[in-house]
Amino acid sequence: MKRGDWTPIYMLLVVIIAAIIIIALIKPVFSGAAQTAGSNLGAARGLAGGMLFR
Repeated sequence: MKRGDWTPIYMLLVVIIAAIIIIALIKPVFSGAAQTAGSNLGAARGLAGGMLFR
């Protein structure tokens, strides 16, 4: 087996590890955004309701 035969396997491992790290870093950001959106939902509904019944 030549040394070049292992290159795709190492590249696949690097891509998988990078994907795991990226997901681990981005997931909390989206979770925080979802919490913020949920907390603003009541205010948005009140504002939209006020506009509809003018």
